[in-house]
Amino acid sequence: MDKNYLKLLKDIYPNKASIKDELISLNSKLYLPKGTEYFFSDIHGESQAFLHLLRSASGNIRDKISKLFGDTLVKEDQDELAELIYDPIMFLKNHAENDLLTEDYLTITIHRLINLFRFVSTKYPKAYVKGKFTGSYTNIIDELLYTNDSEFNKKEYYESLIANIVKYKSAREFIVSLSRLIQRISVDKLHIVGDIYDRGPSPHIIMDELLTFPNVDFQWGNHDIAWMGAASGNKALVAACIANAISYNNFDMLEDGYGINLRPLHEFAIKTYKDDPCTLFMPRVYDRNIYDNVSGEVAAKMYKAISVIRFKLDGALINRNPDFNVDGRNSLTFIDFEKRTYKGVAMKDMHFPTIDPRNPLKLTDQEEFIINILTSDFKKGEKLNRHIRFLYKNGSMYKTENGSLLFHGCIPLTEDGTFQEVSIKGKKYSGRALMDVLDKLARDAYFTDDIFAKDVMWYLINGRYSPIFGKSQYSYFENLFVDDKTLKKEVYNPYYKFCSREEIVDMILDEFEIKSSRRRIINGHVPVKVAKGDSPIKAGGKLYVIDGGISKPYQAKTGIAGYTLVFNSHHVALAEHKSYKSITDDMSSYTPNIREVEILLPRMLKKDTDEGQLIREKIEVLENLLEMYDKK
Repeated sequence: MDKNYLKLLKDIYPNKASIKDELISLNSKLYLPKGTEYFFSDIHGESQAFLHLLRSASGNIRDKISKLFGDTLVKEDQDELAELIYDPIMFLKNHAENDLLTEDYLTITIHRLINLFRFVSTKYPKAYVKGKFTGSYTNIIDELLYTNDSEFNKKEYYESLIANIVKYKSAREFIVSLSRLIQRISVDKLHIVGDIYDRGPSPHIIMDELLTFPNVDFQWGNHDIAWMGAASGNKALVAACIANAISYNNFDMLEDGYGINLRPLHEFAIKTYKDDPCTLFMPRVYDRNIYDNVSGEVAAKMYKAISVIRFKLDGALINRNPDFNVDGRNSLTFIDFEKRTYKGVAMKDMHFPTIDPRNPLKLTDQEEFIINILTSDFKKGEKLNRHIRFLYKNGSMYKTENGSLLFHGCIPLTEDGTFQEVSIKGKKYSGRALMDVLDKLARDAYFTDDIFAKDVMWYLINGRYSPIFGKSQYSYFENLFVDDKTLKKEVYNPYYKFCSREEIVDMILDEFEIKSSRRRIINGHVPVKVAKGDSPIKAGGKLYVIDGGISKPYQAKTGIAGYTLVFNSHHVALAEHKSYKSITDDMSSYTPNIREVEILLPRMLKKDTDEGQLIREKIEVLENLLEMYDKK
């Protein structure tokens, strides 16, 4: 053993007793049940539904309430307790306004919450549970949690603690703390398999919540990468993010949520497209703005103005990266301004006052001014960059854990089912190596001045062989301007054809060195159209697609409101969420359809997990250190 390493260990464990104490603890931890992992994908800014699913542990907390209080509380009281835990501040505010927060009510509620907290935390060691304690009242919660109120000698002490919490007007804050602890202890680890951003109104609210979550990781999706690239200063992606947000009427998120100044764009659009109704650019309104209630007509002009800027910036980026092989996406260069066609097909709109047909990619001075202001806001915005840094710190292109391979979209394959080679700066990559080099470039884009890396972020949301996009093209231009279905067609990578075959999934799992006897791929990106008979389970149960459509625009196509995957010590289970309305309107009693897809017999313990392997390695080192002490 290295002498410096040994010296460091001895500083931490100065004597044999300290080593033995740690060895006893570590060996015991191996026989605790595996913690519960939750997998979400394609949240797309739907904060109300997502936060309910997260705070309810996909309905698991309501199930625990039923198991614990089923014989002592009627359904209405169980529902009320669940509603309190999911949103304690709002619940208590409403009850206070109705004069329902009596001393008796508060006392009974604290008793119930303590009992429930004990029930949901029994499979975790005391140190782990205490690690979830934050903020005020942690010592009192500790006493109540680990003091048995049925013991004669401590019963009065226990009752006195709760009585004094109520007496000194601390009950409301105490209940909030307990409710949040129950939320946190019910989800040991949270995996977000891509796409927090775009479409929905409030990704910033989701990110604020996740910043407080103790154990979360991200596998970046194409929509996340767009915002990460925009924050790195890629102007084409800045324009793309603004265009996408306006197209879904998400002005509150841009201006109030992230402090992005849209005033110059607004004034430019009103003046430049004054007499243009911009009919093709009317935003899709699923949610109303509270603070920035922009009319549809004005929003359409702003959407068109930023889209034209986007098309110009796309073209310039494509021209400086010929190796991307996306010349067909240089849309403005394919317009015949005399014939009013695009790739030979009639254009639905030819009013482009800022485009010079002789040099269609050139920005006007005003367009240059606008994109510079917007880019500055993306690069310097404190809240946005706090969120983006969190995505980088806790995120990656893929993750392997406990037999699961997580990635958002696909592993690019050829038509014959082999790994697609992709050339990057003259060197070819495929499979895991491709994911690794793209992960590095994504980090370089934000943390260095590497222009090529910043441009790769654009490729990742547009490129044919991007693993997080996985289509032949992103047809945002064609969807606006032409009716031709052939020009609009987005062909999926062969991965999506082959991923139902077990041998192909095994090939991918082998590539990423997933050696578990129970192994699986978990990804999202492509909504599972349950209404058309699609299944989220593929390849003989070795692949799960958990994008079921929590995003409102998708639910008409999918027929449901998405999936979450739950992996605990007993099983892997799919939670199918019926509809967005059922999640948000029936909050207190909502439970999804749970389908156990893998039964774990015997029960999976910590020793069977990746964390268990790390514990065993630590045990081996400490046992070696103990031997050295013995030899002295």
